[in-house]
Amino acid sequence: MNYRLLILSILFYFNLQSQNKIFAKEIVKILTSENYAGRGYVKNGHNKAADYISEKFKEFGLNGFDSDYKQKFKIHVNTFGGNAKVTIDGRLINAGIDFIVNPSCPAVSGKFDLIWFDPKSIGNRKKMTKFNSRDFKNSFLVIDKTEITDSIQLAFVNGMMSNQFNAKGIVVVQNKKFTWGISQYQNSHPIIYIKQNLISHTDKTIELDINATLKKDEITQNVLGYIRGTETPDSFIVFSAHYDHIGMLGTNAIFPGANDNASGTSMIIDLARHYSLPENKPKFSILFIAFGAEEVGLLGSKFYVKNPYFPLKKIILQINTDIMGTGDDGITMVNAVKNHNVYETFQKINNKKNYVKKIKRRGKAANSDHHPFDEKGVKAIFLYTMGGSKAYHDVHDTGENLTLSKYNEVFQLITDFITEYR
Repeated sequence: MNYRLLILSILFYFNLQSQNKIFAKEIVKILTSENYAGRGYVKNGHNKAADYISEKFKEFGLNGFDSDYKQKFKIHVNTFGGNAKVTIDGRLINAGIDFIVNPSCPAVSGKFDLIWFDPKSIGNRKKMTKFNSRDFKNSFLVIDKTEITDSIQLAFVNGMMSNQFNAKGIVVVQNKKFTWGISQYQNSHPIIYIKQNLISHTDKTIELDINATLKKDEITQNVLGYIRGTETPDSFIVFSAHYDHIGMLGTNAIFPGANDNASGTSMIIDLARHYSLPENKPKFSILFIAFGAEEVGLLGSKFYVKNPYFPLKKIILQINTDIMGTGDDGITMVNAVKNHNVYETFQKINNKKNYVKKIKRRGKAANSDHHPFDEKGVKAIFLYTMGGSKAYHDVHDTGENLTLSKYNEVFQLITDFITEYR
């Protein structure tokens, strides 16, 4: 046996595999940089990300349905591109770290009194009558949920978010992790979430300067490119991932969205690179879609299924990738119960090659861009990794905090599946 040739072959294999992770890390680094402003709807972040992806599709020689690979559509979205300042009794606290706002928060500016609500007064008619008689119109109602364990009390204070007391706004005190989002509309009143250790019953005032702009008919886009199949070009496999994230809260707090979903975006760009190589040309045609506005309510994928570039019945399988940045505990397949044959093929490959610790089977869920396709009768699955980083929809979901620990293995598992899929 030529051991030298064997060693060189092994080294070549592992170098080839490591290139995927290196490639992905670079994409994640770019998409999570300050220039992309959290890939949301301030500082042109979502458009910059779409431009970058379309450039990569062009670089790999993908075919496009449009000259710029973009399918444009309009959305309504609430944004926070200006000031986002909160001061408690003169103490300035930090956006994204010390506080967040409800995604539907309207603009608010001024200094207001704090009125604390005592959950123990619930059910006490005398105390509630006295509380109801107060004038809240120039005050923020403070609700401390951290000590509430009684389900009736919890239900009552959750109902108070509708602001039946007509306060200027509501402060919610919490001790759990901040998880932010994005909204298509504005509420009538602001809701501010503040960490428990930064506000107390001795505090009397809150001063705010929150700039919020509801952008109507904001133009965004999906980015699409395809590779023509060598054997059955009229049948398509779709690889998809959403490239958008939730942007910024104020001028300093960026929500980079490394795991969600720069990692999934890097996966489909990497797969596009892989299948664009002459030695990897697929037998089926492969469509790559980077969806916009997933974080706003799956709007990009909903738009596509209503406006497809070819009949949806030509799609033999959609594989949606979201949260591809870890994998220490394996991966989950959503829609695995419905698409048993797809799950079993993945499982068979993994049993043989031991790429990931396990493939968890999950049923139907409307939690990513596979769902609008599934609703239209397209065979669709959604893969995401488990374990590792707990950062999600927060300022800590950065490229530096993302390990991509099983990225290579998941990439190989997917490409092995495509080779075997019939």
